Amino acid sequence: MYILVKARLACMEELKTCYTLSEALKLYALYSRDLDIERAKIEEMREERGRNH
Repeated sequence: MYILVKARLACMEELKTCYTLSEALKLYALYSRDLDIERAKIEEMREERGRNH
């Protein structure tokens, strides 16, 4: 869950007191999915630039 704290999605106190493990894992999954989408968009833009040059 350190990644959630590092990404400033939650503080350790919140993770300990406000979120169940299931909720924290869902939050991590959503964060991870968003990162994957951003990476895919960046890769797509790079490929587009490569085709146009």
